[in-house]
Order: sequence, then C-alpha cells, then structure tokens
Amino acid sequence: MGVIFLRFLGVTLTVFSKERKQYKGVHNREIRTLFNIDQTTLPYVDKEGYEEAVRQDGSIVERGYTEADERRLRGRFNDFLTKMRDNLVPVRSDGSGMPHYETDRDAVYMPRQRDFEHYNDYVQEALRQVVSATGHQQRLAREGMVMKNGVAPSEDAVKQERLVVEVASGIKMLEMGLPARLSDESLGLADYWCRELKENPNLMDALESDVNNALEVIRKAEKGEKIEYATLRNRRQTSEMKEQMPKHYFVANEIRQHPSRKDKTIVIVIDPASKTADVILPAGASADVDNEIPGMNKARIGRALRKEGIEQVRFYNTDGALGYRPDDSYFAEKQVALARMKNWTMEMLSTLNVDEAVRRAHEVGFDRVQMIQDDKNRWALYLKPENRSGYSIYPDKEDVNRFFSTFKQAMDNIDKVRMELAHKYYALAETQPDLKVDLFGSRTRETDLNRIQRVSVFKTKTDGILCAATIDGTKVQPRSVTPQQWQRMWVAEDRDSYKRHLAATLFADVLRKGQTQEENTGEKQEKEHLQRQGEKATPKRTDDVVQESASPRNGLPIENLPEPLYGRYKEIKDELPEAIVLFKHEGSYYASMYDAETIANELNLPPQKERLAYDPDKMILAFEHDDEETRTQILSLRAFTIDCAAPGLQQETGEQNENEQHPTFRR
Repeated sequence: MGVIFLRFLGVTLTVFSKERKQYKGVHNREIRTLFNIDQTTLPYVDKEGYEEAVRQDGSIVERGYTEADERRLRGRFNDFLTKMRDNLVPVRSDGSGMPHYETDRDAVYMPRQRDFEHYNDYVQEALRQVVSATGHQQRLAREGMVMKNGVAPSEDAVKQERLVVEVASGIKMLEMGLPARLSDESLGLADYWCRELKENPNLMDALESDVNNALEVIRKAEKGEKIEYATLRNRRQTSEMKEQMPKHYFVANEIRQHPSRKDKTIVIVIDPASKTADVILPAGASADVDNEIPGMNKARIGRALRKEGIEQVRFYNTDGALGYRPDDSYFAEKQVALARMKNWTMEMLSTLNVDEAVRRAHEVGFDRVQMIQDDKNRWALYLKPENRSGYSIYPDKEDVNRFFSTFKQAMDNIDKVRMELAHKYYALAETQPDLKVDLFGSRTRETDLNRIQRVSVFKTKTDGILCAATIDGTKVQPRSVTPQQWQRMWVAEDRDSYKRHLAATLFADVLRKGQTQEENTGEKQEKEHLQRQGEKATPKRTDDVVQESASPRNGLPIENLPEPLYGRYKEIKDELPEAIVLFKHEGSYYASMYDAETIANELNLPPQKERLAYDPDKMILAFEHDDEETRTQILSLRAFTIDCAAPGLQQETGEQNENEQHPTFRR
C-alpha cells in the first residue's frame, strides 16, 4: 500500500499592489516521493497510528469498502465527467466498443460501462481520454497530439504522449482512491520508457512538465473554470484590453470643421442598420432652449430625415456640453455627409470617407512580428506596427509554448498564431507602456557612440560570429557575438545603429578605458588648480573622510571607487566580463547593478521593495549581512570578492587567488 508525500519548492514574491500585475508566480517543480508504509518503522513505533492509516488510506479490503462507498464513488466520478463535459471537452457515448478521443471533432467517445470487465477499468480509460484531450493544439499542444501539415506525429512523440497519459491518469485514479494500472497497449512500451528515461536526461523534465500541465487544466475544469481555446481566449483578452486603449478622434475632429452658420451647412451621420441619424449643428442643439439658427430649424431637419426612412434623430453642437465627440470606431458602417436644408428637403452636398480612420481604429497592421531572445535567453515578442517604431515585450509562458509548438508541429497555422499574439500584446503595451523593452540598445548609456567609427559583424568558419570595430581611429581585436545578438541584428529597424550599440556593449571596457583616461587628465588638472588656490584656506580632510566618500554604497558609480578597488575590478572584468564581482564593506556586500541582476536570477531572489533607477555601472547592496548563509550563496555563485579594508582578491573558497588562472563563468 503506497502513500504519497508532496514537497513544493518555490519563492514567494512580496510586491506592492500596483506592481503585482507585473509579476507572475512561477511553479518551479513538484516532487512526489512514493514509498511503501510497510517498509517504514511506523508499524513498530506507532502501531495504533499505523492501523489507523491503513484503515483510512489502505486498499478497498483494508478500508472495509461498502456498497454505500461504491455509490458515493460512482456519484463522484459522474460529477467529474459532467464537469469535464461542461468545461473541457464533450464526452459522448459510442457503440463501437473502443474508447477514443478524436482531435478533429475535439470529443471523447466512451463505450457503455458494462463493456468493461471492472468499474475501475472504465474510470481509468475515461481519464486517459480526458488527459489526451488536454493535449489538443488549442490547449497544451503536446507534440504527440498534433498533426504537422496533415502528417501524423512521429512514433517517438506518440510513445511519449502515451507515457504522459498513463502517469496523469494514474495520479487522478489515486486522487479518487482507486488503484491504477497500465493498459495492455502500454505494457508493451514499458521497456522502451525505462530505456529512454535512463538515456535521455531531458525526458524526465519534459514528462514532469507535461503531466503537471495536463493535471492543472483538469483541476481548473473541476473547479468550474471554462477551458477556452487559446484563440478564443486571446481574442477575448485582446478585446478587453482594447477597451482600455487610448481612443482616436480623427473623424470627430474633422466633422467639427464643417458645420457653418454662414453657409447654413450641417453634418449628418447616418446608421442605415438602426435607422438613426446624428445631426451636428454649429449651435442650437438643445431641445430645451429656444436657440434656433435661421435656416437650421431642428423640426424641419427631423421631418426631412424621417421622409428618407430615418426613425430617430439626435442633435449635437460642434463642442461644449452637447459637443459631438465619439471615437473613430463609432463610425463603422456609418455614412457621413455634409448637407443643408433647401426649402423642405435635405440637400446632400458631399460625403466624407471615414473608412481608413475606422480601419486604423479597429485593426492595427504590423510590418514585422517575431520572437527574439535577449542576452539572458528570455524570449520576447518583437512588434513593428505600421508607421510606428518597433519594440519588444515579454509574453506569457503559455503563449511562448503555444507559439513554438505551432511553429514546430503545424507550419501552416503559424501566421495565424503570430497575428493573434501580435494584436494581444500590442493592446497590452498600449495600455501599459512600461512593459515595452528595448533589446536593440546598449547597457552603457554614458558611452559616446561617435567614438565608434566603423563596425562589421560577420561569420567565420572557425571562430563563429565576430564583431570588428574601429574605436578612436584604431582597429581593435574582433570579439565573439552570441546567436541572440546576431538574430537581433537582422530584426533591427536601423541595422547600423544596432551594430554601434552592439559594439558599445562588446567593447565597453575599451571605451571606458579611453573615457577614463580623458576624464582623469581633466580631473587632474582641475584638482591641481583647486589645490593651489585652496591650499592655505582649506584644511586637509582626514583619511577617514576620504575613505567614507569613496566607500561602496547604493548609487555610487563604480569608477568613483578608490584606484586599488577599481583596478582590481577592472582586471577581473577585462579577463572575465561575465564574472560576478562583490565588494565587502563593513559586513555587507555590494555589486554593480548588472551583476546584482544576475545574482537575483541565479538565486531566485524576490525583487526589492525600494528600487533604484537601473544603471549597470552603479553599485547596489547585494547582501546585507556577512553570515554563513551569505557565504554559501557567494560560494554557489563562484563570485570574486574584494575586501575594501584590504583589497585582496578572493574567489570561491576565500583563499588568495590572485595569481591563479580564473575559470570561465557562465551567466
């Protein structure tokens, strides 16, 4: 008799209510440890507790299963099937005798219960088909359930899908208190699964992810949440966000220019479907005040329009309390005309074409929509709306998974998914502009890009992708370019500008060195001048004051550190640009904001409540206390530590490592 214990690993995020919408909790891993209670010391240590556990969680025989329990189980399962039918997938009866799930109809077909030898077999087979339904392309899009351009999935993908179905259905059986077993078809795959799990180290992670995702979808359906197709869900979310987007009033602004008291002209907006008309007058729209304009009597205008089939007429002014100002989307399927009264009839002078404004209000065109990676291998969606600058935004994990599942398995459908995501995240970015990110600039904001005269990025047969640059008239040694940076170069709107920013990032140390030399020369001359003038009047500051002013603290530029500290930092960064360097000062550890971001990602640290403006070359507090936990974390990061009291370099074990060859670091 097996007992399952659950252990959850995760990090709790504490953020302000306003910022909460920008963060998502990520479920890292769920570990299930299965063991036999009879293999423990519980029967000998606590016999009464053991017998109670067996009576409560044992097999049907040990629990004393009665007919009342059987009825409750059947009622519970029938309720489960009803919720699946209402919220997840249709479950229908089938007379063929073969339980199956049809992807094209998205429906589960189950034979009658009496066609199964045992009731448990009927329950588990129904669970298998429900789990299969979660892999539909519009839900989780598992590879073993999706056809690629009319071609069935590969044999290995089908076998992996079978393993997901067996494990997930077995877990649901345990939740219902029933024993689970492999089907006859799956028994023949047991040796294959065992071999693959041993030889493919990534299969366990993939299996864990697929099983947990399938169970999560089923749990949502059990709670009464309607599981929508991804397409329908994205359309609904897009529509909701469009309601919050800024409105455009190009048509209303144009209309207000035309009503004229002098020419006795008015603008009429007619809706043929509802047989209504909006009449825009230069003044006198109120029905409660006698403010008629000669030649624009509202009663005569109303009678003339009713003769043409209009049932309801509304009057507006060009501005003010009765001003006419609907947004552009209001004019869809409407006729806009300039008119005036001629005796008792309405004379149409001209029409206004509002189709283009309505189209822009309802649908945004895109010049480019593409998934790109940032320097930390996170996927971002790059959007380039028509006639506007492009930007990137980080999409939800489920949308990233769906995009690449569709890209890999159904190439004929990828453009449709691409545009769905484009409209969704365009609307999100318009309502929350802070979510836009620039992946084509450089981290070094204060760098003078004019010092970079020429940049060339090219592929080689032996050294991969390289970037060569001419800085201050001198050609520097080419440096390697990552595949992510190479991809972004071909996506960038201004390729030359991006290559300059790329060179500024890759050759930041060269640029900083030249800039520091210029600044040091200027500062030296200024200091000598000030020293000569104030030598007699200003007493010299103590060493303690000097040390305090240049000590590590939040917001201090790293280059303002004393020369011994900054020199050590430069030596490490020149040799290992991605290494983490910590400054130990008065029992605390400081780092550059760039390194602090890496530390937070590596250790899964929650965001700080009070944030400083991000600057990669300024310092921030990384670890507040010098205790055993902090030293363990620093050891796991393999970070270099510089003690500000005695600037000796330490790394990993804390021993002096000054003359050793430093290992390569990966961010």
